[in-house]
Amino acid sequence: MKKISLLFMLLLLLAVMTPSHSFAFRCGTHLVHIGDRKWEVLQKCGPPDFTEVWEEKRLERVFGVPYGNWDSSLQTRIPFGAVVYVLIEEWVYSSGPTRFVRILRFENSQLVDIYTGDYGF
Repeated sequence: MKKISLLFMLLLLLAVMTPSHSFAFRCGTHLVHIGDRKWEVLQKCGPPDFTEVWEEKRLERVFGVPYGNWDSSLQTRIPFGAVVYVLIEEWVYSSGPTRFVRILRFENSQLVDIYTGDYGF
C-alpha cells in the first residue's frame, strides 16, 4: 500500500512540474485553437503584449523526385532529405501580475502550440 501511495505522489509531482499545454485559449468571448492562422488570432485577441520572431532550418524527409522535376509519374517511395526554413513566432498575452501569461507559438503563420508561462506583467 505504501508503494502505491508513493508512486501516486511521484506521478502527481511530475504532472505539476511539466509545462501546461492546451489546445485552446480564450480571448474575451472568442476561442483561439491550434491550427488558427495569425490573422484569425489578431482578429480575436488583438495585438500581443510581446513577440519574438526567428527562423529555424530543419531537415525533413521528402518523398518524390529531387532537383525540381515534379512530374507525378516520376515520383518514388525513396525518401531524400530536404532543407526547409520555418518562420517561428511566439506571441505573449498577459492578463496582469496575478494571472499566468499565455504563449502562442506559430510556425509559418499557423498556430501550433499554446502553453502557459509564469505570472504576467
